[in-house]
Amino acid sequence: MSKREKVNTIISEIREFMFEFRPQNKSDKESMLSYFSSMLCALDTDIAIEVMRELGDEGKHQALAIKINYGY
Repeated sequence: MSKREKVNTIISEIREFMFEFRPQNKSDKESMLSYFSSMLCALDTDIAIEVMRELGDEGKHQALAIKINYGY
């Protein structure tokens, strides 16, 4: 599976999870994305950044946080 395929699969799964469990507010969405971001960074930081960029403003914020925390 290519890197792009992995990113697309993860994005799809996160969107499906968030649709099913519907965060009640912006803070809940940020918390969920932070949780996913932490897990993804443990596996592959570059993939985590790409995934987070695709998940709205809160995801873009997470991508920026990853870059800062990992010295990108």
